Amino acid sequence: MRILLVLAPLIGLAWGVSAKNIKMGVLVGIAVGGGNFILWHVYSAITNRLGLDTVLNFDVNLGLFVVLGIVIGVVVGLVRRRTEDVAENQSE
Repeated sequence: MRILLVLAPLIGLAWGVSAKNIKMGVLVGIAVGGGNFILWHVYSAITNRLGLDTVLNFDVNLGLFVVLGIVIGVVVGLVRRRTEDVAENQSE
């Protein structure tokens, strides 16, 4: 997990260089690496509290990841729509 925490921003930087948007690449890398690190600790805390082999543990973690996936998807969609609208308005 620590290796991913360090590598994700570097991979994001490389992606940003290739896409000619270094700032966005680094931000995405930091978000992915840091978010993954945080989620790992949250998952571990829930599992330690509820037990590894319990249905409740599965349900809580499933709900957490489904809700986070929906929230992240909505946020990414809104950001993309906003950046596309800004780019469209600048080209007019």
